[in-house]
Amino acid sequence: MVMSETLIIERPGTVTRDSTGSKVPGPPVQITVTNCGIYSPYGVTVGSSSETHDASSTVETRRVFGAPLFTDVRPGDRILRGDERWEVVGEPMEFRFTSLARVEATVKRVTG
Repeated sequence: MVMSETLIIERPGTVTRDSTGSKVPGPPVQITVTNCGIYSPYGVTVGSSSETHDASSTVETRRVFGAPLFTDVRPGDRILRGDERWEVVGEPMEFRFTSLARVEATVKRVTG
């Protein structure tokens, strides 16, 4: 597992009200995170992906986002990696008492 990338966590900004009083998300907030990475789960080289066979070419790929301990990553956040957009799925986990203390979150990317 190589955690040497600089990636961006993006999430909706603070909710505000528009001119009609409806709640709308503010501009996206971007947080730059160093010493992190997106890698295959459990050290599997190929990782996990699935294709949808309903007359479309949709592929869903799942990986793990790893970042330094105490990184603020939340369900629904997006991880930006160049042109790739990964979505955090579920609650992130903290591994505090290991030789490589870190935060991990399952992420998915849908293409096609």
